[in-house]
Amino acid sequence: MKKLLIAFAVFALCLPTWGAEHDHGKDGDKTEEHVHKEASPETQSDVGVTEKLGEIIALDIPFTDSDGRIVTMRDLIDKPTIIAPVYFNCPNVCNFLQSNLSSIIPQIKMEAGKTYQVISFSFDDMDTPEIAADKKRNYLKAADGKIAPEGWIFLTGTHENIKAFLDSAGYRFKRVDRDFAHPVAVFAVSPKGKIIRYLYGTKILPFELTMAVVEAENEKPGLSVKKIVSFCFSYDPEGKKYVFDIMKVSGAVILVTLAAFAAFLVFGGKKKKK
Repeated sequence: MKKLLIAFAVFALCLPTWGAEHDHGKDGDKTEEHVHKEASPETQSDVGVTEKLGEIIALDIPFTDSDGRIVTMRDLIDKPTIIAPVYFNCPNVCNFLQSNLSSIIPQIKMEAGKTYQVISFSFDDMDTPEIAADKKRNYLKAADGKIAPEGWIFLTGTHENIKAFLDSAGYRFKRVDRDFAHPVAVFAVSPKGKIIRYLYGTKILPFELTMAVVEAENEKPGLSVKKIVSFCFSYDPEGKKYVFDIMKVSGAVILVTLAAFAAFLVFGGKKKKK
């Protein structure tokens, strides 16, 4: 019966995304991949997210904040933290993601800067502290002053330091001319820097952000949906996307149901004979 319940849970989780299309990263990694220009197959294979739930991010790599100060993640992370890898000159998805954050952060009951914090982390080594400061002003203004400046930190760094840090979080990106191929994902870490949860896409819900913060406070890694999604979706090489596999999911549910029914007949019959 336990297997039957698990099968139906997987089926239920898949149903809300019926007909959804998912881009992909290397080895079937779950990502909502974005690139401004057409990327080569080689570039696509270097982009994605390999979830490292429960692992500690690199804490001692130096970066520069929007005030020009040299800081490390160890200096900054003393509370649950949402880290958003972006690049500040991105004209669309990075802007959409951060605009979404500026909208939902004021909606949740916990106060950014006290209970938790958000870090926008640029993976473009050409971004400067001045650009970071300008973006910070814009997004705080978009939030109508409802986010404390200390609650949302903007960081820049060198290519080597950026790559080393994001590698520790399993986040892979690649420059394509002046733009980037990159996943659209954020991750939550605990006050000790432990990776707790990954959230995908530009439209994160207040509930999702709240749960990620609570789990990070409790040092409890969240359930990875990557395995569920890889089961529920099959890759379409012609369309270069993941599509919902109704046959696979339905077949699995039917098989588990039949197995549970057969077990009931066998073991139920034995009990009656006794």
